[in-house]
Amino acid sequence: MKTKIHHLSMAGILLFSAPQVHAELTFGLDLFKDMGDRDLSAGYGSSSSQNDLDNSAADSTGFRLRLGFGSIKDSRGEIYFSKYEADDAGPLGYSNEWELGGNYIFTFMKNPTNPLLKPVSPFLKAGIGLGGADTEMTFIYSDSGETTDNIYNAHINLGGGVSYSFTDNIAITGGIEYVYRSWQDFESGYYTISPTDSLFRIGIGIGVTF
Repeated sequence: MKTKIHHLSMAGILLFSAPQVHAELTFGLDLFKDMGDRDLSAGYGSSSSQNDLDNSAADSTGFRLRLGFGSIKDSRGEIYFSKYEADDAGPLGYSNEWELGGNYIFTFMKNPTNPLLKPVSPFLKAGIGLGGADTEMTFIYSDSGETTDNIYNAHINLGGGVSYSFTDNIAITGGIEYVYRSWQDFESGYYTISPTDSLFRIGIGIGVTF
């Protein structure tokens, strides 16, 4: 069995998360629920065709820590760390799953004419990152012969939501996003196995600007 490592340029994460010149930082904590599919597909040898092997739910619950470079009401880059547990471990026995990456948050409607809407900040977001999980499988690296039970992914997310500010420094946030993960390919006999996740994430959280 041989693993094929997905490479994701760290420059991509920096594109979303690197601060310009901001005096303020925003710390956030989110709780989320994922709903979607976790698929396994197989390709034979050098053939480009893929056959579905197994589908399981990618439903999970978890939390996310965020550090944003700018005020909670402003467009900003942020970095994040997420930890979550799938309701169904699936055929590979996933556990202890995590994500690390960067988002860019674009806020709009900053100065509404209706005073009742002044605390409300709609936003759109996009991000990329890396992730990993423990499994019940043993993988062997073909180049070194070393073994591991870990598997890694590259992922993207797209979404939006609304923040409601109680003060200039404290807000609650609700949002929904689409997440796609491409896990490491691995080989079993003549087949190359490709796990992927496709899911929607609903979350609620709090943000504090310092």
